[in-house]
Parts: sequence; structure tokens; C-alpha cells
Amino acid sequence: MVCPRIEKLSGVVNGFNTVFETSVSYVPGSVRVFRNGNLNEGSLVDGWTELGGNRIAMNEPPIPTDIMQAYYIPR
Repeated sequence: MVCPRIEKLSGVVNGFNTVFETSVSYVPGSVRVFRNGNLNEGSLVDGWTELGGNRIAMNEPPIPTDIMQAYYIPR
């Protein structure tokens, strides 16, 4: 059985960058993104899109004070 992970996303948090990475590849459809501890809804303006592998794209770039985390099931 594979245990889900929660971790800080890798990527530049500068108000412009929207692409972030998990430490390993995820099972498609398993990603949940948290901005400053709050769960974002993938389909909303502040949501995200899974790009596959270990990459996701935020709909809005996080600002420098934001803490970006992901909960997902690793492959």
C-alpha cells in the first residue's frame, strides 16, 4: 500500500511563477494543493492544473509570502 504524502512544493514563489513540482511523480487525480494551509479548489481561479509527472501549474501565481504545499499519492 502506498501512503499519501504532504510536502512543500518546489518552485520559485515570486508572484510570477506558476509551475511547481512535487518530490516524486503523483498518481493522476490525487493532488490537492494548499496555499498558506488553506485547501484550494482545482477548478477555481485560485486552483491548479496537474501537468503530469511531478508538475502542477497554479492558475494564479503565489506571492513571496505564500507557503505552497501538496497532498498526493506517489506513483
